[in-house]
Amino acid sequence: MPWVEALSDLPELRRCIRDLVALSTLPAIWTSYNPRQIADSMAAALLSMLAADFVHITLPSDNGEPPVETIHVKTLIGSDAEKMILAISRDMWLGRCEQTGVIANPFDEGVIRVVQRLLLNIGANGTTIALQRWNAETAEERFVSLVERSSDFVGVASLDGIPSYLNPAGLKLVGLTTVDDLPRLHVLDFLIPEDRTRAREECWPTLMRVGRWRGELAFRHFKTGVPMPFLVDWFRVDHPRTRQPIGIATVSRDLTAQKRSEGELRHLNETLEQRVVERTAELAQANDRLQTQMIEREHADRRLQEVQLELFRAARLSTAGETAAVLAHELNQPLAAVTNSIHAVRRLLAADDPKKKGTVRAVLEEASEQALRGGQIIQRLRDLVTRGETEKQIETLPALIEEASSLALVGAAALGTNVSFRFDPRASTIIADRIQIQQVLINLIRNAAEAMGSMKRRELVVTTKFVDAETVEVAVADRGPGLPKVMADELFQPFVSTKRDGMGLGLLICRSIVEAHGGRLWSEANPGGGTIFRFSLMSGLAVGELNVG
Repeated sequence: MPWVEALSDLPELRRCIRDLVALSTLPAIWTSYNPRQIADSMAAALLSMLAADFVHITLPSDNGEPPVETIHVKTLIGSDAEKMILAISRDMWLGRCEQTGVIANPFDEGVIRVVQRLLLNIGANGTTIALQRWNAETAEERFVSLVERSSDFVGVASLDGIPSYLNPAGLKLVGLTTVDDLPRLHVLDFLIPEDRTRAREECWPTLMRVGRWRGELAFRHFKTGVPMPFLVDWFRVDHPRTRQPIGIATVSRDLTAQKRSEGELRHLNETLEQRVVERTAELAQANDRLQTQMIEREHADRRLQEVQLELFRAARLSTAGETAAVLAHELNQPLAAVTNSIHAVRRLLAADDPKKKGTVRAVLEEASEQALRGGQIIQRLRDLVTRGETEKQIETLPALIEEASSLALVGAAALGTNVSFRFDPRASTIIADRIQIQQVLINLIRNAAEAMGSMKRRELVVTTKFVDAETVEVAVADRGPGLPKVMADELFQPFVSTKRDGMGLGLLICRSIVEAHGGRLWSEANPGGGTIFRFSLMSGLAVGELNVG
């Protein structure tokens, strides 16, 4: 190698120094390299720059890890010589041998002297220092960029409270234009007057003693004077080696938006609470009104039921009044028979003929039957007009229909009417008030008989039908002229009647009675001519435990 002998060529020495200095000032080339790649790159560059036969580089580590080393040799040097060179270089670097080593000459006979030059150490150390400087500058740039872009209030001041730095966001928050205004101010000047005493006597001593103070203080805007709430974080900056305080810094956050949101939320909560209280009071009042209305409705329902019962009774009285004359005629027959029987018995007893005793007994029995017949007629009429309370129980439907028919079909209006019953054995019982349902049947049967008054064919059919386990149906069908279409649509309206002297309340009352029993009443045309009135009732099978009335 050209420089293994005594250095006598000064221009060559200057060139080497210049190249090494240039190499040590270009660390940016290796910013993306790891230490191994940097060492290899340096070795390759030095091998060319110094026209050396080999270059061995060791980069010390600053974190306790083993140093990074590499060796680059020319191709003419064999592997054995490379190992020897590496060993000698390590010993020289560690100070275990002299600065000059001897190895076999791979090119010719003799030996080669290996000399470690201080210049190489300077180049390596310079490179390492430049890399560390670049890392420090990069970290500093990151820190400065972070502080400059932060939206918080970031500032630095001396121990006597004179600000030396404030980031752009901090300047804008307090209304300052540039950092040139900072030397004329004190840290306390950033606070509103009310908080300065607290900061001076409480916050600052705690900061200097403990090293940190964190809490809320109000800043002031230098242009408008408007106070601004801040979450202040003051911390002391100590020297990294002496640990002595050298300044203070702060990272504070503007709480104006947060306080505004908290205030709005608090106002909203208070408003909501007030609205809840008001709404609760309104609901309580509405509930009181509803309770009052319910009580009034119950009173009205009871009064309606009472009036309805009175109406039903009035209708029965009206029906009884219409049949009074007919019943008187019907009663005359059994009464006349009883009178004649009594006269006959009197004559037989006056004759004092023992042979006539059997005749007397027969006459008395006939008189008794006629008296019972009259009593039954009177009892039926009395039951019809009795007021009584609504009492629903299981009733035998066929017997109820036959009894109502006997009352409805008395008098001349029913003469010549052929009445037939078609009872479904499955519809034998109902749950109803017997008197009220008889009232409905009497009204419907009498209307049917009167509708056929001018007809030659007077056929009236009363039918029962099992609908289901809870419902039975009763139908009264006549062969009359039927109902006009207009009349059929308004038949159950009050004061609508097909009779010349009718009041138009009978069918309305009948429908009310049926609906009070949970059923419904309707009419339809009879396919064979005439009209059919149908109404539904609750079947006796629905409450099998009740006694039959």
